[in-house]
Amino acid sequence: MRDRFGRSLTALRISVTDDCNLNCFYCHREGCLTSERAMTADDMGRIVKLAAEFGVRKVKLTGGEPLMRGDIVDIVSSIARAPISEISMTTNGTLLADVADELAEAGLARVNISLDTLDPKTYERITGKDLLDDAFAGIDAAVSAGLMPVKINMVVLAGINEGEIGQMVAYASQRGAILQLIELLQISGDGQNLSCYHRDLGDIERELQKQAVAVETRRHMNARKKYILRGGEVELVRPMHNSEFCMHCTRLRLTSDGYLKPCLMRNDNLVNVLSYSRAGALGKARAAFQKAIARREPYFKPAPLKRVNRRR
Repeated sequence: MRDRFGRSLTALRISVTDDCNLNCFYCHREGCLTSERAMTADDMGRIVKLAAEFGVRKVKLTGGEPLMRGDIVDIVSSIARAPISEISMTTNGTLLADVADELAEAGLARVNISLDTLDPKTYERITGKDLLDDAFAGIDAAVSAGLMPVKINMVVLAGINEGEIGQMVAYASQRGAILQLIELLQISGDGQNLSCYHRDLGDIERELQKQAVAVETRRHMNARKKYILRGGEVELVRPMHNSEFCMHCTRLRLTSDGYLKPCLMRNDNLVNVLSYSRAGALGKARAAFQKAIARREPYFKPAPLKRVNRRR
């Protein structure tokens, strides 16, 4: 099913919890407000089954920190019973070492692991916690469990970690992982202005272009560029004020309290699906999906072409 801008819906991002064991100062919390209720593993399985009817084939579990859920393996198992092609997860990795194998057996295909630095002091400055070694252990466990490709998400922060990109490329490459360089979203989840930490990735991208032996444009991933280097692979995520990103968006989001969220940047157009799904009112639940898809629109749109009046 396509929205009115011709964009298909193929991916669902589920925020399974708002809780997190880190306190990253830039976190946007998937654009979610405080939860009113919590979904169960069965709730998520039923909703994903409905989502598949509308074209969703890939599900990504997010948070908060998904591994804060004690039933995360059950959540993955429940979702895996739906007719979809892939379940992935975004995690900070600090709790992953103990459950990576179980998650893989339950149906988790791969992980994105947030890691902005290799330096313990910088890690604590960003996250508020001294858990860097646990994150390293989580990455190694993900590789060992076959949750591949492991992607390491590095939010590039001006004046904090922008000098570590070379080291991060080498670290990711040594583990067979892909490094994702992410441009900072300049507003955090609590509305804090983070513009002083924003680092435009334009010059970094130009340098990657010079070094790359190949470049891939991933149309199914919001026209994201992947640079194949002799020392590894690097992807760039530049969503801010990026109409190219928005115009290729194929995602719908599900908040931790069961509301369909058409856009990361908005909370004024949510659609309740959990209440209908729990009540077995499948017709109304399907209608909720239709309403959410109808409300999807690019947050950043291309500038209209200016009409030039020529004198005759």
